Amino acid sequence: MNQNNFSQALLAFGISCALAACQAGASKTEAPSPGTTTSLQKDTTVPGAVMDAVTAAPNLYRVLSDSLGIRIVSVNYGPGDSSAMHAHPDNALYVLKGSTVAFTTQEGRSPAREFKTGMTAVRGAEAHSAKNTGTRPLQVILVEVARPMNTGPRDEAMDATKVAPNLYKVKSDSAGIRVLEINYAPGQSSALHAHPDAALYVLEGSTSEFTGEDGRKQTMTLKAGMALIMPAGVHSVKNVGATATKAILVEVYRQRQ
Repeated sequence: MNQNNFSQALLAFGISCALAACQAGASKTEAPSPGTTTSLQKDTTVPGAVMDAVTAAPNLYRVLSDSLGIRIVSVNYGPGDSSAMHAHPDNALYVLKGSTVAFTTQEGRSPAREFKTGMTAVRGAEAHSAKNTGTRPLQVILVEVARPMNTGPRDEAMDATKVAPNLYKVKSDSAGIRVLEINYAPGQSSALHAHPDAALYVLEGSTSEFTGEDGRKQTMTLKAGMALIMPAGVHSVKNVGATATKAILVEVYRQRQ
């Protein structure tokens, strides 16, 4: 089996397993119990940090998916909620519901920062505590990357944002981590394009048809709230459903360890 076919097979297998897990859990994902070791806890250290965020505040941070040195975490702070000092590796975030947050780093407290709904950002590793000082709940999807800064090449000719710029929009791009917003209206399709290892979070779901380089097709129903980690692959996509598909894709151009 050549490398392209292997990537396609692995991609299909990875998505199928992730979808099966989502369906079996009926959108309910259990967080690891305190003390559970995840790939990020093994691979990432921030000097002086007390502990991993999920261990430090399991009521506020919940793991949705964890694979390939990438972890998708659901973050939920009600008004007034706060966490103890904890660590994050390099990460990308998408704000589902915004509020105002005050962070305290090891150097001291910083001014409160407003996180607006729809905001994206790529941030470096750090240790801090946080408090929702606003009057609204804060909901964030956090994609943590436990990989060293050894970025790989990008195939510009197969870049999704070049092949289908009307469907894939760059929202943030830094340090080998890129955040894309995906929008497929019913019937819309893209030509063959490539993605590196990536984390997908579905905002609005529909049914999509994926076609690999060898012409094999796979139809999947993507539901709002699904969180998938997918290995690198090449495919085209068509929305064959009756509603729009909208998602956030965090591409990781850092090579695996």
